[in-house]
This record gives sequence, structure tokens and C-alpha cells, in this order.
Amino acid sequence: MNKTVYYVIALLLAVVQGVWAQAPTPSTELEPYFRLTDSKMVFKFNYPSTSVTGEPVVLSSLLCCWTPKEPESGAGIESVHLYNHFTISANSQSPTSYTRSNAEFVVLSALFEGSAYDEKTPYRSVAKRSIIIIPDYEGYGVSRDRLHPYLVQEVTAKQVVDAMTYGLELYGKLNGANNTVPLKNDWRCFSLGYSQGGAVALAVQRYIERNNLSDKLHFRGTLCGDGPYDLIATMRYYMDDNGTSYGVTTAHRKDQVTLPVVLPMIINGMIASNPAMSKHKLEDFLEKSFLDTGVIDWLNTKNMSSDDINTAWLNQIDKGSVNIGGKDYPAPKNMNEMFFKQQVPGMIWGTQTVVWGRLDKIFTTVFYNYMKNLANFSSAPTATGNPYEDMRYALESNNVCTGWEPQHRIQFVHSKGDMVVPYGNYLAFRNAHPNGENNMYRIEDAFSDSDHLKTGSSFLMKLGTDFFDYFQWIDNAQPTGIYTVQGSSSQAQSDDAWYDLSGRKLATKPTKKGVYIHHGKKFVFK
Repeated sequence: MNKTVYYVIALLLAVVQGVWAQAPTPSTELEPYFRLTDSKMVFKFNYPSTSVTGEPVVLSSLLCCWTPKEPESGAGIESVHLYNHFTISANSQSPTSYTRSNAEFVVLSALFEGSAYDEKTPYRSVAKRSIIIIPDYEGYGVSRDRLHPYLVQEVTAKQVVDAMTYGLELYGKLNGANNTVPLKNDWRCFSLGYSQGGAVALAVQRYIERNNLSDKLHFRGTLCGDGPYDLIATMRYYMDDNGTSYGVTTAHRKDQVTLPVVLPMIINGMIASNPAMSKHKLEDFLEKSFLDTGVIDWLNTKNMSSDDINTAWLNQIDKGSVNIGGKDYPAPKNMNEMFFKQQVPGMIWGTQTVVWGRLDKIFTTVFYNYMKNLANFSSAPTATGNPYEDMRYALESNNVCTGWEPQHRIQFVHSKGDMVVPYGNYLAFRNAHPNGENNMYRIEDAFSDSDHLKTGSSFLMKLGTDFFDYFQWIDNAQPTGIYTVQGSSSQAQSDDAWYDLSGRKLATKPTKKGVYIHHGKKFVFK
């Protein structure tokens, strides 16, 4: 072939590939994705927002809605739910990749199927005649080539709110197409989610209230489950709990982490998002042997779920190597020191084998010793240039418990047996707002005593069945006089109560050295 012709063809191919690889643009209308039933329609859309680095970005979301085939006169959308999904690591798990059989989506669909008035559950029609906005988050969907800013709360909250405002604008353009019905004048908005989604849901409320958007968005409040609202409290639990915290017995032991994959996700998120962390790198915090397992490669491809990564580690333990994507990843020599196999209850039945990790082998020695030393937590963190102090500063910057007073009600649910996102996260919120429990917010901590995944399954199943009273209590549109959750074992904080950094209540005023919380403030005993 003539060289000139070859170069022309190559240039044309490059141009075509460039067109194919164009950055996504905001949608001008909702894209029908699939019709689930006669009364349930699912759409996709892209929307403009702001990235974790402060630049314009286009993100993606689902919009799911009630579409009655033969609506009665005056029927309309009663509520809009901002659903914030739990932690994922594979793009195939993102909302815009949902299929009809996706378990999370099938359960969520119960919230937009519509419902006739029922005297036994009077708030059912308000919760179920709904639109649900389900954003992918930055780093998934059309933005999958970007790093996901894991647990970076403020920016993710803004992106979720942007999805809602843009999605509802596109919904209005449908004007009855696909059996859609208009929003009623008194529609109300709720933020909800579990795990990472629980923390994002709370951050969404904080963002809406701080930016005076409550009236514009018809915002009523939040339903959040087992969320990492305070990352410092979570880390302290990993290091300090010996299976006896919060009045329950678990298999957790000091310096263990039951879902090791979250550690590089958290640290990556802090490095990517916080200016104080810009000069630091993963190797400052994570041992080379841990990184040598291949976990960063696996996270960067976004092809592997956390279960897939657990399985890869198990294969490295059992077989000495694992092949992922055609590449061999031999097990580091100290693989058995970093990880150990654990039998845990299955999500539905039986048991499953998983990998747990040891913090003193996963963290670098210097970072581990820094985090283990309570004296380092005796004052508010500041950006100093020291990587470990800067990491604490970044973690604390994403604490959604402090720095604000809620203006709308929050229904928390949290299992005391959760070893991934411990109950101390709720206690951290309560300690920061000691006068609001059972009024501005309340806790249901008796609906499950299981670990994180099984509790999450219970949370999702109850969204479409047992949680209507929660939405009603949050909204208070039709008061029922329910101001405490029957069966909850939590009590309002006593004026004289003292707590450790994991949120555990002490029997008396502390006498040992350490950092404690009293009246929502930190006190150092030397």
C-alpha cells in the first residue's frame, strides 16, 4: 500500500476514534431505558455538575418513576427520592448499568410502583407514587474514566443534588409521554441510602440546608442506614474494638478490618480530593506488600466488585498467584500475615469464605503507629505537610456529623453488630447533637444485629414494606404521634455522659489517659 494512502487512512481512523471517544454531553431529554411494568418506567440521563477538582464534569444517573396506565383524576407524583447507592468498585454495579434482575434495583422499584390509599399504611401512597433519582457518582457511568472520590462527602452531595434538579427539569419536558404524570404542587423530597449511600444521604441534607435549597427542592428529611458518617470513629473501632462494643458480641478483634478493600478506596479518595493531600501518595500509608497484591490495578480497571477482589485474594492465599485480565499477580511473601480467611454468614443462607485483613500489616508502620496513638487525636487536625496529620485532617474534613445543626428530621437505622461501618458512627452524630434525639432525629437499632451486608439486605427489603412510618415521621405531613421507635435500645444522651472516640458510653467519668467526648466536645486526660 502507498505510504501516503496509509497515512490518510490512519488519520481518518484517528479522527473517527476521536469522535467515538468524545466526552459525554448533558442530555436534552430523558432516554427511555426500559419499562419494568405498566406502572414503572426507567430513564437514563447525563447532567452537568462539578468534579472533585472543581472543574465542570458530565455525570450520569437513572430516573425511575411511577407511570400509571389509567391514572385517576388528579393523580400525580407525591414524592421524589434521592437514592444514594452503597459502595461499589465495578462499573457494572453502577445504577445506569442496572438490569431488570439487579437485586438492589428490584427492591427499589417497590418505591415507584404507585399505591392506593390504605388505612393501615396511610403514608404508603405518598412514598410510592414517586420519582427516584439514582446517580452513578463521579467515576462511574459516563465518567468511569475518572477516579471515584470515595467518601468525599461535600462534592458527592452537590453532584446528587445537581442530578435531581437537572433530572426533574428533563422530566417536565416529557409532558405526559410514557404514561408519566406531573408532580403535584405539594410533592416532597427525601434523601436516603445505605452504607456509603447512608453517609451521602446525610451529606445531601447538610448541603441542601447550608445552601438554603430546602424550599426550592421541597426537602423534608433523610432516611439513612449504617453509614460512615465519621471516618475517624470508624478507624478507631477497627483498632480498638475487641468484639464487645455497643453491648453486642461480634467476631471482630483489635486491629482487624473485615472489608480490606475499603482502605485503599478511602485513602485514594482523600489524596484525590483534599489539597492538603496533594503531595502525598498511597505508599505513605499502605505497605508495599499490600499494594503488590494488585489491588490498585483491580480498582482502577473498575471491572471487579469487592467480592471479586476478595476472591482474588483468596486465590493468592490458596494458590500463590491469581490471573486477572491476562496478568499474573503472585502473592506477596507475607500474604498470610496481611490476610486471613474467615467464615461469615451468607447474605441469605449458609456461610461464605471471605478475607479479613490486619491493619498493622496493611498500613505502613509509621502510619499505623500514628493512628494507634490516642495522643495524636487530642486536638483538631490541621494541614501541616506531615502525611499522617494531613490524612487525619482529610478524614475529619469528611465528617458529616459536625459543623451544622439539622433543620429537617433524620431517621437513622444502624445495626450494633456491624463490623464494617460500626454503630459508633451513629453515636458520633448523637454526641455532636445531644439535644435532638427523638425530636430532630431518632435511631432504630433493633431491626438487625447482623453484620454490614446482611443488615443492608434488611434495609433494602424494608424500604418498600416497613419504612413508610419512617417517611411519615420525617415529613410529619400526617402526624401519628410516633416520636420514638418501638424496640429501639438507644436512649437520649445524659448531660453527664462521657464517651470514647468510638462513641461508646462510659459508666463513669474517665480516669485513664486518653481522649474523650463530653457535651459534644473533646477532652484530653493526661
